Amino acid sequence: MKTIRELFAKPVDRKIEEVIKVDQFEEQTVRSEFQEYIVTDSIREHFRTVYDEIIEVSRNPREGIGVWVSGFFGSGKSSFVKILGYTIASRAVCGQSSSEIFKKHVKDTRTSGLLDVINRTLPTHAVIFDVSMDRGVRFKSDRMSEIMYNALLRELGYAEDFDLAELEITLEGDGRLDEFCKLFEEAYGKPWKIRRKVGLGINEASAVLNKLDPRTYPSADSYAKSLGEKGRADITPNKLAERAFDLAERRMRGKALIFIIDEVGQYVSRSIDKMLDLQAVVQAFGKVGYNRVKQKKATAPFWIVVTSQEKLNEVVDALDSKKIELARLQDRFRITIDLKQTDISEITGRRVLEKNEKGVAALEKLFDDNEGRLKTFCTLERTSRNVIMNKRDFVNLYPYLPYQIDLCIDIVAGLRLKRGAHRHIGGSNRTIIKQAQEMMINPRTMVDEAPTGTLDNPRQSI
Repeated sequence: MKTIRELFAKPVDRKIEEVIKVDQFEEQTVRSEFQEYIVTDSIREHFRTVYDEIIEVSRNPREGIGVWVSGFFGSGKSSFVKILGYTIASRAVCGQSSSEIFKKHVKDTRTSGLLDVINRTLPTHAVIFDVSMDRGVRFKSDRMSEIMYNALLRELGYAEDFDLAELEITLEGDGRLDEFCKLFEEAYGKPWKIRRKVGLGINEASAVLNKLDPRTYPSADSYAKSLGEKGRADITPNKLAERAFDLAERRMRGKALIFIIDEVGQYVSRSIDKMLDLQAVVQAFGKVGYNRVKQKKATAPFWIVVTSQEKLNEVVDALDSKKIELARLQDRFRITIDLKQTDISEITGRRVLEKNEKGVAALEKLFDDNEGRLKTFCTLERTSRNVIMNKRDFVNLYPYLPYQIDLCIDIVAGLRLKRGAHRHIGGSNRTIIKQAQEMMINPRTMVDEAPTGTLDNPRQSI
């Protein structure tokens, strides 16, 4: 083997997404995300915990239906919750069930068994979105209940405008929505689902309602005027929860819902009003779900999974004036998951630096031949870091020395603290993975020129 590229199990220049977006649904991209995802022992246990709880709560309902996923910037929170939502809902990806793709990838009997039970007995639909990027968020003051309602309407195929959605829901309940849509297309030559998105949607709907029900809407502008008098349709946490169950039963009969909401911690952080609204939402879903399952009006509770850079108790502790009220929020989020920084070395090693059989053999020989020199010249002194050099870590992380991963994490994390730093710089999985990949593709950008064939040169001939 003469070049460093020949060591690796996968092409070092393949595309690896730097940022995982929960609302990126293009199937080829999602399949790549599944294929690139690394399930460490701790991450596998997190999946088991959530799957197991979903099954248990469907059998013995309780009001705690929240999952709070925390972790430092770029630790893989978005990937974790996205795969969680996809697998629980068993979404199709490039003609395959995402659950089947994940089971082959995770290679764990217990995890696969739990997932099979969910997919077989608890049909679920996932509502997945990033609260910081969702197009339904009009103002920074929007409450979580409003944002979730907008996402729910969009997912179930209703108008995203609350007033027009209210109209559709009413007409649908009366069995007249199809008739309305037919009259609308006859009048305007375009489907209602297209025209409802434009500024004239309310006025055009008003004219059609006059034809559909002239007794209730005696003139072409009756409906439009009524909206001006009563103001925008409002949504409260309790109404949101009730609506979620009612509308899902209409359009996804027999299915439960799971909300996967990315960047919630950032959105509600330092805002008591937003935190209290989030608490009210989770409490309302817990209460309504508990009652409906007990009364056999629903197959399972509806779950709410959110992500945050901060742990839940850290968010609550930062809001001193309402700490007692917000303590109840912790009861609603019965499952708290914190993704650890210690997984980065393993994830980087397996995702980018994994070696093929010949590469492993070559590096093992290199280590055996130079173990003394490695320990003499590459061991750090006067440090609390673990700098023990062993063959397994040397092979797995080459051309990094094992402790260099931790050093890179600290360096890049420090850069992120500087004013004006790019938002995607962070001591994180994504940054270290990208850096390692860049080192493989363009070694001259990472190291100075050195004679080939020496241990000091990461591009040496082997």
